Amino acid sequence: MHKPVGMPENMTTEQSKDPLSTPIHHNTYPVMGMTCAACAVSLERYLGSQTGVEKVVVSYPNQSVYVGFNIEKITEARLSEAAKEIGYELLLGDSAKDGTKAALRAALTLQKLKSKLLVAALCTAPIFTLSMFFMNRLPHEGLIQLLLSLPVILFAGRNFYTSAVKKLKHKQTNMDTLVAISTATAFLYSAYQVALYYLQTPNHQHNHHHPHYYFESATVIITLILLGKYFEERAKNRSAHAINELLSLQPSHATVVRNNQEISIPSSEILLGDFVIIKPGERIPVDGKVRSGDSHIDESAITGEPLPAAKTKGSQVFAGTINQQGTLKILAQKVGSQTLLSQIVARVEQALGSKPQIQHLADRISSVFVPTVVILAVASALFWTLFPLNSPTGFALTTFINVLIIACPCALGLATPTALTVGIGKGAKQGILVKDAQALELASKLTDIVFDKTGTLTQGKPEVEALQTFPDGKTLESNILEVLYTLEKQSEHPLAQAIINHLSAMNIVPTPIQHFTNLPGKGITAELRGSTYKLGSWDWINAELAPHGSLEHRAIAEDLLNQAQTVIALCNESRLLAILGIADSIKKEAKTTVSALQQQGYRVHMLTGDNPQTAQKIAAQLGINSVIAQALPNTKFDFIRQLQSQNRIVAMVGDGINDAQALAQADVSFAMGTGTAVAMESAGVTLTGGQISQIPQAIVLSKQTLRTIHMNLLWAFGYNVLAIPLAMGVFLPFGGFTLNPMIAGAAMSFSSISVVLNSLWLSKRN
Repeated sequence: MHKPVGMPENMTTEQSKDPLSTPIHHNTYPVMGMTCAACAVSLERYLGSQTGVEKVVVSYPNQSVYVGFNIEKITEARLSEAAKEIGYELLLGDSAKDGTKAALRAALTLQKLKSKLLVAALCTAPIFTLSMFFMNRLPHEGLIQLLLSLPVILFAGRNFYTSAVKKLKHKQTNMDTLVAISTATAFLYSAYQVALYYLQTPNHQHNHHHPHYYFESATVIITLILLGKYFEERAKNRSAHAINELLSLQPSHATVVRNNQEISIPSSEILLGDFVIIKPGERIPVDGKVRSGDSHIDESAITGEPLPAAKTKGSQVFAGTINQQGTLKILAQKVGSQTLLSQIVARVEQALGSKPQIQHLADRISSVFVPTVVILAVASALFWTLFPLNSPTGFALTTFINVLIIACPCALGLATPTALTVGIGKGAKQGILVKDAQALELASKLTDIVFDKTGTLTQGKPEVEALQTFPDGKTLESNILEVLYTLEKQSEHPLAQAIINHLSAMNIVPTPIQHFTNLPGKGITAELRGSTYKLGSWDWINAELAPHGSLEHRAIAEDLLNQAQTVIALCNESRLLAILGIADSIKKEAKTTVSALQQQGYRVHMLTGDNPQTAQKIAAQLGINSVIAQALPNTKFDFIRQLQSQNRIVAMVGDGINDAQALAQADVSFAMGTGTAVAMESAGVTLTGGQISQIPQAIVLSKQTLRTIHMNLLWAFGYNVLAIPLAMGVFLPFGGFTLNPMIAGAAMSFSSISVVLNSLWLSKRN
């Protein structure tokens, strides 16, 4: 089945799941023009006010917006127009999600910022030197500073003013508003003083003191903020590096077979059903199955496993993995946005666009912060104008500028999203895909962890755990295994494949069969080389052999049954030939993981649809005391709700369709990457390697991320609480402590940089 014409490659899984069933589309768009975290709040609020928009989440660090919108009420083009109305640009179309183009856009943005910073620095340096060391010593000092400051105001700082004007038109404010008002006030006041000075008579100019200019405040503030933005942009690009790494795993071109010829085409043009030729060293561009060839593939980017996986005919392969040895011919089963790699990228981006409760608090504070700061700035200026209290000349204007500059909410707005970006990116590298940032926050507060059994704690497929043959002088063990293999090759029983897989490495050649009979609920009978054989459940074979059955054989079967294994037996007309124990074996890491979680204080529960005997045996081997067997999907859902009613924070770990309901209800949900798509869609966290040993890693990552967020918020709040009173001049009467506007600008920039650096440090922690 080919992809429907017109379906965009950047469509998320929610949209592509069933595009005809609902008019609500969910998409992530890159955004150009955001200069601070408050911009994200402004864009989010404005887009959210548009008719037809159901949900908007803007990620400033990721420079993207996640939108859920009704396509019958609003179009992508209208969303783009709305963004432009307040100074931003949404990038639409498939090319917007291209990793190479995204990198080029980021490089171009950084280059433009660097150019503006260079112009600002070159013009600001002489202004700063004149005002600090040669004040009132040079002729035409004010005019020189005015001319030097024009490039800074009109070119380097132009975006601050245009952004502020657009926001004010729509009754919105952001950091640019504070910078624009403060620097424009300083510049216009100083320009007025220059004009006033030259309008005076020469004698009046000579006999009076030179006016005090604030050109250095305006230009130094813009320069320092641009410097902070430059470093912030570099750090932000690094924090989003995980997504770029994932995008780079997709090869740009591939070799496919068309009309019996091998041709090279862009990977985006591969169709479902194409045969793709993968040579040694090449990355695989699609999800599919090997049709011919043998090789080993490095799947570490997808599963996190360092050892290459052997691939033969029929093996499953994934996009983004690397073929190491032989040439493979692969049938493309999933292409473009359908591949596991694309789903990983989509989930990471969606997680970056989601917000935990702690971020909503920061957003609410940021939304009222700018108007509050403007009020405080005006109030402080009025106070010092009406009550000078022996303050320096122009102190009222200085406090006005200081409050506007130092209170910029950058650090506050950056505190949560930068830490989340780094934490989610770090998780992606470890094979822990965080779909919902809320899950990353709550994982650090868990009290209970509920496991599904099959496919989660166990392998999810039956395997032969025990095989015991009973040869005699007439029948050798090799003859018994040959009969067993031959019969199972003909069987349609679900457990037959487990036995075939177990015996296939022995190079057994099947024997021709006569008179094969399938007995539902019992087993099979067949005639080989003149002898009749029966293969089936232990109860049936034991009854067929009675009363000639051996007590020793019954003891062996009972022992296997007590180990929660399914017992199958093989016999001929007169005696028992073999007993097999088949079970869904426990994963190697299951016991150590459960034990580690229990030692850390978590209550561990196991829910399974299996019978009570098997459930209890598995639970006993794992050391789990809380067990519910024969659990239907509603049973699992109700159990989690019951725990939540006791104020417990519950995690659910599952892999199947029957777990989806419980996964959606749990506070934090972990889905096995080897499980069903429905389970992964319902879960907040997907473990790509399907290893529950990644759960403690995810919890540690959650705690580290939340600790980083708290540190960032503490720094941001503490900084503003201490800095704003100082900027208002509150401490002037008590020791004469004041703040220079240039120092205020530097401190504001440093606070933002420190928050970003603290977040980046998260990626270095173990």
